[in-house]
Amino acid sequence: MESPTTAGDVLTSHSHATVCKNCGANLDGKFCQQCGQKADIHRITLPHLLHEFFHVLTHADKGILFLAKEMVYKPGVVAAEYIAGQRKKYFNPLSFLVIISAIFALVALNSGYFEAMSAGPSRTSYGKMPPIYAQYMKESMYIVVHHGKMISIILIVPILTFLSWLFFKKKGYNFAENLVLQALIVGQIHLSMILLFIPAYLLFGAARLNNNVFQATFFVYMIVAYRQFFKNSILVTVLKTACIQFLFIVSFWLLIVLFLLVKHLFV
Repeated sequence: MESPTTAGDVLTSHSHATVCKNCGANLDGKFCQQCGQKADIHRITLPHLLHEFFHVLTHADKGILFLAKEMVYKPGVVAAEYIAGQRKKYFNPLSFLVIISAIFALVALNSGYFEAMSAGPSRTSYGKMPPIYAQYMKESMYIVVHHGKMISIILIVPILTFLSWLFFKKKGYNFAENLVLQALIVGQIHLSMILLFIPAYLLFGAARLNNNVFQATFFVYMIVAYRQFFKNSILVTVLKTACIQFLFIVSFWLLIVLFLLVKHLFV
């Protein structure tokens, strides 16, 4: 039986590498003479990711279409290869997330998609609740209905990153490496909404059916990505993915309630 591979085994000797992590060519100097990637490929950390995030603001890289194509059927493999050192091969994950999510937000807002997906019951009774609970419920529902989708775009990656790091911690990937995985997953999901779900809504309506199909697609895609990346059994992967999605919903509502508590205390 093979022992599980952890992130610590992936990049064991960064400063004395003799073979390029990206193309496999022999190294002679600070850069690979074959593909141009740096010879010193260190483990991904939060400072490293922040540096690359600011790089997005001033540089434009190549390969976003190739990344999107590869992410269709092997999202976990792409994330694992990027973390393992193949960073010249793929478009930067945070760049991918920022660009695609910005386009998604723009298209969804202007198409009415957000408004349709956020539509809830027109009247809700809070008569049996204590007044203070009813007030918080009304305010929470207002935030979710009017701003929930935009808030979700902001919160989804950090919350999912924390949850996947927590549930798959034994695999040895740090928080930043889980962030790479989630950035790729969410970026690709937003791309699928731009190309598939928003056009389907504009053509056929049926907002509730559209949303249900999207949620099912997101769940299955996360299972595929986690299975490829963390290499757990399919049963363990499905159970952990279900727990992560459930806890994301719980965390989302708890953060809204926490915001309202702070608002009422200090405003």
